[in-house]
Amino acid sequence: MQNSLTTAGQDSRTGISLEPNFARHTIRMVSESRTELPGAAVSLAEYIEEKFIPNHVSSKTSAGRMHYQAILKHILTPETVERIFAPSGSKSRLRTLPDWPYLDHVRLCDLTSDHVRRLVMSASTRGYSPQTIKHIKNVVGRVISHARKEGFFNGENPASEIKLPAILHRNVHRLTIAEAKAILRLMQYPEREIALITMTTGMTVSEICALRWKSVNLTDAPVYCDGEVIPPRHALVRQQQNDPDSVSPGASRMRIVEIPEPLARRLQRLRREMRHFEPETFLLENQGGTPLCPMDICSRLELIGREAGIPWLSWPALKRAHQTLLSDLRVQLSDELMLGVH
Repeated sequence: MQNSLTTAGQDSRTGISLEPNFARHTIRMVSESRTELPGAAVSLAEYIEEKFIPNHVSSKTSAGRMHYQAILKHILTPETVERIFAPSGSKSRLRTLPDWPYLDHVRLCDLTSDHVRRLVMSASTRGYSPQTIKHIKNVVGRVISHARKEGFFNGENPASEIKLPAILHRNVHRLTIAEAKAILRLMQYPEREIALITMTTGMTVSEICALRWKSVNLTDAPVYCDGEVIPPRHALVRQQQNDPDSVSPGASRMRIVEIPEPLARRLQRLRREMRHFEPETFLLENQGGTPLCPMDICSRLELIGREAGIPWLSWPALKRAHQTLLSDLRVQLSDELMLGVH
């Protein structure tokens, strides 16, 4: 049986291209010779594409693979990651930053803690959330751990030497209606729809990414879903566990969430615009029908926040904005948010 790294075609589980190239032959030839550490001839980008993704990432669920894809765009250039994952159908708006310390061409054997430290400091300087910075460090660490097991890296894991920046506990920011409308104008599908749902219902990003049409009742009569009754203009929401490798609800609790009339009208229009509607279809999805990755959505919001001059913008901040709508002005404020959003 041929080695999967030298077999043309695609991985049937992931759709990741397996066309042979120089990097694959380099890895195989150096591995077989064993005259020196294999990583001496392999760049980090080559190792991630030829070893880490086929042997580690491909074994994850679709949400897990999308999580790695989103975070790897802060380690390798986004264009490189898009090329590797292109068949999966997920597209990111992230583009290469001229001053970002990408590690594409760093030889695996030359990777040091300084490379990881520069990534962490760059993310911190640009105002990335502590969670995103932690994910960047952890993914680098997992790549190196995998390389050590396969004999492509010698020595201590450089990521283990890096201490993350201290989290500063600041006053909780409250998003105003004016700020909310400003960021909505900068958004596109699907983060715009997620922001609207979060601010008007209080649902989390993970809950929204896992929501299917069958769980949303936009009619004037009760409906049944999985043995549960969903009242008119309500949704059956399954609270998600904090597992980046899981998009489908596991042993999770359920709750009924009211859908304000302005949001209901927008969702009805969204459903009419769908070419192929099925009850099992995700409420929001990538092109090609694949589920959204919460981590990828979070990365996009950080970019929008910086563009709007709101560096503290986060999904929890949008979720807190829901409290503003819990008043007699709820419908009026919901209508204001929808105005000008196409």
